[in-house]
Amino acid sequence: MKNGYVERRRYLDFIKPFIGNENAKVLIGIRRSGKSTILRMIADEILQQNPDANIIWIDFERLEFRHIQNLDSLYEYVKKRCRDDVGNYLFIDEVQDVDRWELTIRSLISERICEIFLTGSNSKLLSSEYTTYIGGRYNSMAVRPLSFSECISFLEERGVKSDIGDAFEKFVKIGGFPSLWLLDYPLDSAYSALTDIYTVIVSKDLVGRYGIRNIELLERIVKFLCDNIGKETSLNNVYEELSKEYGDVSRATVYDYVRFLENSFMFSRVNFDNIAGKKLLRPNYKFYLADIGLKHALLGYDKDDVSWHLENIVFLEMLNRGYRVTAGKIGDGEIDFIGDRRGERIYIQVTYMLSTNETVRREFGNLEAIPDQYPKYVVGQDPHWEDGHSVRGVIYRDVRAFLLDPGW
Repeated sequence: MKNGYVERRRYLDFIKPFIGNENAKVLIGIRRSGKSTILRMIADEILQQNPDANIIWIDFERLEFRHIQNLDSLYEYVKKRCRDDVGNYLFIDEVQDVDRWELTIRSLISERICEIFLTGSNSKLLSSEYTTYIGGRYNSMAVRPLSFSECISFLEERGVKSDIGDAFEKFVKIGGFPSLWLLDYPLDSAYSALTDIYTVIVSKDLVGRYGIRNIELLERIVKFLCDNIGKETSLNNVYEELSKEYGDVSRATVYDYVRFLENSFMFSRVNFDNIAGKKLLRPNYKFYLADIGLKHALLGYDKDDVSWHLENIVFLEMLNRGYRVTAGKIGDGEIDFIGDRRGERIYIQVTYMLSTNETVRREFGNLEAIPDQYPKYVVGQDPHWEDGHSVRGVIYRDVRAFLLDPGW
């Protein structure tokens, strides 16, 4: 374990080419996903190349920085600590806590007195209303909880020998928030820690940021979306289901709360494409969690939902590998995921078991109906199916091997 943390190399490799280009480097993602540690990794990399570098560090989760609340106090603090004789590097953790931070960052970029690295836990950090002020002078990177391969690396760094099957079972049950893989938490303690993470997200990124008053409604929406991971829905469906329970509930409020949850990176929305090329008339989509462990902490672990858990995990892995992800319709069939990445395309169906002929026909048949030659996979965890087995060009992959395979 280097410098007290486990390196997440792919993030460092992504950001290294941008160091020195004078743009602000912005890491965005759900709270506790490891953004602060990645900032430390970047700072250590800079110091390794330039030991005399002046590192200016601002962490808004620490009380010593509570006096920095607006653009003026932020600007004054940074200017006082910049030096003329060395390179200056500014690291700000959770910059959205500063009122009108973007104006200070714009000025610092213009003055070229320091190189800037930021983190934020709200997707609006890079919305047009903010980036207009920065004038496009930024490079962004999404940070997510650990992938399965990163969890294995964390175990290895700690000297823990673990069977791949056992590690994956743990991953499915507790998810990938880094803090949960630095120690051996009992399951109850892990869920308690996940509940604490959820509470911080609600209090800081939702209630505090948007002034949400109906917290009960917000939490009911969270649980509804958790309970319907991977299932086709719409905002209207969410509203109708909640109005049955609450009666007098505002449609606009429900829509706003869902949007706030997406802004906080807790949920991602996946749209549908019609593979046959015809326009889809229904504005339906699917929701996935930033970390499947949150669902279990809030609703309890349900082994009957394993297919949905695997689907959520595969979706996040596709994002980690740089795919733009949609779902697909072909005739009456559904394709769980279509991934596009720099001209490459991949189709994936996710299922836990292929226990019946009907399931086999559905999962493989939907992919066989796609009239192109891009890779097509059925991903599952059925011990009766061999990883790599091909059925008329559609390849079955064991989910554990698939997640650890760098070749797709």
